[in-house]
Formats: sequence, C-alpha cells, structure tokens
Amino acid sequence: MISEDSVTDIHRRWYFTLINPSSYRTSAAIALIAALGIIVINYNSYPGLELTIHLVIAFGITIAGFFLDLFLLRGTPSNKITKVIHVAAFSSSLWLVTIMLGILANNIFGKNSDILTYSLGGMFIASSLRYGIFVSVFGSRIIRSILIAFVLPAIFFFSILPISFSSNVEDHLSVIIIGSSIFAIGIVWSVLADRAGYPYLKSTFSVLQAFLSAWTENKQEKMEDIFDSRSIEDNVRTRLLKFERVGNKQVFVVLPDIHPGPFNPIGGSNLPQKVFNFFDNNAIVLHSISDHSKNLPTTIEVNKYLESLKKSEIRNSGAECTLPVQTQSNDFSLTCIDFRSSVLMIISKDGGMEDLPYTIREKIEQFAKDLGYSDIMVADAHNALGSKISDEEETVLTELAIKALEKLKEQKYYSYEVGYSNSLSSGFKFAELGGAGIGVLNIRINNQDHLIGWSDSNNLINGLRIQILRQLKEAGINMLEICSSDTHSSSGKRTRQGYYALGNVTTEKDIVAAFIEISQNAMSKTFASSFSYLDTYSQVKLMGRDQFDNYASALNKSMNITKVSLAITVIFYVAMLIIS
Repeated sequence: MISEDSVTDIHRRWYFTLINPSSYRTSAAIALIAALGIIVINYNSYPGLELTIHLVIAFGITIAGFFLDLFLLRGTPSNKITKVIHVAAFSSSLWLVTIMLGILANNIFGKNSDILTYSLGGMFIASSLRYGIFVSVFGSRIIRSILIAFVLPAIFFFSILPISFSSNVEDHLSVIIIGSSIFAIGIVWSVLADRAGYPYLKSTFSVLQAFLSAWTENKQEKMEDIFDSRSIEDNVRTRLLKFERVGNKQVFVVLPDIHPGPFNPIGGSNLPQKVFNFFDNNAIVLHSISDHSKNLPTTIEVNKYLESLKKSEIRNSGAECTLPVQTQSNDFSLTCIDFRSSVLMIISKDGGMEDLPYTIREKIEQFAKDLGYSDIMVADAHNALGSKISDEEETVLTELAIKALEKLKEQKYYSYEVGYSNSLSSGFKFAELGGAGIGVLNIRINNQDHLIGWSDSNNLINGLRIQILRQLKEAGINMLEICSSDTHSSSGKRTRQGYYALGNVTTEKDIVAAFIEISQNAMSKTFASSFSYLDTYSQVKLMGRDQFDNYASALNKSMNITKVSLAITVIFYVAMLIIS
C-alpha cells in the first residue's frame, strides 16, 4: 500500500498554494495600497502637490506594471494576468513592511538612517520575492527571472523617490551588499529546490507548474503527461451487482478496484460520475478497499477502463437474498447482505478513517471463501474524516467482519424488490457533490424496506452520517448506511483538505431533506427484481505506489531547503535593518 505519510505530506503542502488572496481584484487593491503607502512614507514631509503627483505616478506605474510583467513573462508555462497581480501584491506589501520595520529599527536602536535606505532595501527584498515566484511558479529560466525581477521595482524606485540615489551611493553601500546577498540566496535556493526530487524528478518546479495549470486553469495535459510517464500498466478488477427489475431499468451497485483521483481535473478524479453515466445514471459507485496508488493517470485511461466494462462476465445470478445483517463495535459498523452466495459488505467507522489497508480485504475475502461464499464485495463507506486505522483497530475490524459473515451464513433467503432514485431527477444541487449527485437504493425484503444512501462526494463531514441516519429513522425510513463515492472532482477548493466534504457548504437540514425525499422516491419505485453478480478485469495504467512517494520526497526536501534558505534570509534581513 502507498505510504500514508506521502499522501499526508502532499495534502499538507497543498495548503501553501492557498496563501494568495482568493480574488485577483483583492490582490490588485493590496498592490496599489502598498505602492501608495511607500509614497506616503517617503513624501510625508513634502508639500501636498508633490505628494499628490508622486501618488499618481505610483498608481500609474503599479497598474502599468501588471501588464509589463505579463509582457516580459510571455511564453512561460504559467503566465497569466491574475498570477502577475498576486505577485505584485506580495512584493509591494513586503517592500512597504521593510520600510516600516526600518523606521521601527531606527526608534529601537537610536539610529538615524534615512527612509531611502530602507526603500532601497525593500526594492531588493521585493525583487528577490519576484525572482523566486517567477522561476518556480511561472517557469521562467534563471537569467530571465533575474532580469525581470528587477525591472519593475527599479522603475518604481528611480521614478518616484525624492532623493537622487546616484549622488550618494556610498551612503547605502551596506544595504546594497546585504540586499544583493539576499537575492543571491534566492538564486541558490531556486537551483537546489528545483533539483530536490532528482533523480526521480528532473524538475520539482515543472511539477509545481503543471499542478497549478491544472488546478487554476483546468488544463490537465501537462500534469497528465507527467503522471502517465511514470504509471504502470496493471490488471484491475471491478465487481458489480446488477438488478433486473420487472418493467424498469436495470440498477447497478459498482465496486471498482480503482481509486478516484488524484485531483480535479486529472485522470480518474471524476471516475464515479463517469461510471454512473456509463450505467445510464442508475447506479451507486462505492469506494473499494483501495488507495491513491490505484489512480488512473489520464482521461485516456479512464475511457479505456469504461470501454472494458462492456466485457463484464456473469459469475452468479438469482432472485433471493438474506435480510441485512449489521454488526457493531465501539467504532466500526458493518452491513452485509447475501445475494445467494454473493455478499455485499459495507464497512463504516463513526470517527472516520483514511483508506483501509488491503490486508483487511484479503483477510475478509479469504474467510468468506472458507465459509463457502462464491464472491464478496467489500466496500469502504468513506463517510467521515479520520486517520489511518491502527493495527489494533484492524484486528477489531477483522474479527467484526468474521462475526458478521458467520451470522449472515445463518440467515434465510427471501425474494426481494429493488427501488432506486437519484437527486438528478429531484433538483437537489449541492456545492460538494460531483455530477452523479445523491442516490438511494432500496431493497424490500419480506415487506420491509432497507435503504443504502450514497453521495457522489469526497467524504462527509464528521457527525453528518449519524445525524442523517437518526433523522431518517425518526421519519420512518430504515436507512442502513450512508456512503460516499470519494470523488475527487470537487477538489481544488480553498480548504485545508483541498476539497469540500458533504456538509462543508450545505446545511445538515438541506442534506437530510434531500435524503428523505430521494428515499421516499426510491421506495415508491420499488419492483420485483433478480440479480446478477458480474466481474470485469481491465488492463489499464495506474499511478502506482512510487509516484506519490517520489513527489512527497521531493516536496519535503524542497521544503527543508526552503526553510534553511528562509532562515538565512531572515538573518540577513534583520542585519540589513539594524546595520544599514
């Protein structure tokens, strides 16, 4: 199984991509305010007319600078006006902060350095930041980034400051030396950080640029090319329960041994919706015992996988099933139904959990085989946020599964009816949902309704599952379990996880109301049914275990290099404020 630490590390690093303002308009305002602030500080003792003239000049240079940077960076992989404006906001703000800290240093240390000194230091700091972003995010080459980094700050500095710099350069020699040193540290950082993933990754920055292009512009080609070049062809299994209803459409329960991901819009991120659509929007697509190593790297592989589903083979069929068996421990809940020796098992944990380990599935499948079951579909309900289960919890879960299968073996078989309804026909549209919406499968056994709820979402917020089950029970609806598809089509959101879990945006009241209405629709459309258990094997490329470990390793090394570089930079920065 892929190292959980690798995925966790990547998730943690993701959060650093969210530090810029959510709107380029906000960044433009910040850049303008900072630029005007620099002028006000430098001209606070000058006549009002001169201050006004320089404020207008600063305003014009800042606005024109957006387009100047855009022009100078043309042809780079990630050049875009919104990104240019974000850079301006950060660099101008840092320039203003440097001047203000310089004034503070004057007061603390009893110095008498003029504001021009700190304005010059701010120019170097702003240029250094611009360089770092241009070379890493925009993909500009080192020499080009160095030149572009200085152009706009130099224009700003020499055009608006009230004192001639050339006449007293000796007075500012220390700040020039320290500022140049800080810039040099940035150059060394860029070389080392970019090679942090070597030899597995030739360029860490190229991966960053491809990721940002996919995330911010929905351009997946570069990222998919990177993933595809490192993916390995494998044979993966998909299990299906097909319900044939009298006079109605077929309904499918699908369990692909493929994991949705890696993130929108790359590869199989919206796989559950694709599968849902493949089965004529009459399916629930459950989360198998799988992890991100089972991601499809490209849309080409997704299409290849869907085409392979046409070759499904029937392994078992019948028209009877048992009543559901549910077993519980302090943390886990298991729901099992036996369709004439083909078992559907859904595993849930109240406190939430990461993707379950393969060893769980292997143990359960072996025990089911020992008990004489022909097939078993082991699904992860994926309905709360949590961490990887411990070895002790794995033991508890395995014992609970064995107990459930033993109890299931004692149950009688009954004929049954099946109903299905989906939110696509009900008008519910929630921000957290993928294109397959919310679905409810009803299995009426011995005149009793047993429902399984499903949402095409990346998990549920903690506690929501319990509230849905409780409130549906109060409404007279016997909902056995709530599952999510773990779709990654909703990724790219400005949250710590990088996605919206169901309940992050939509209120509990609205979600419960949706499940009640869809459940009632499913119960009203329940008809006599038979089943077929089918298997499909698909030869497709998967991302594999090594990719995420390599990316995480490169990110961690790059972050460590960045931390050291920042620490050294801070030392020089403080020295510049004190010495200059």
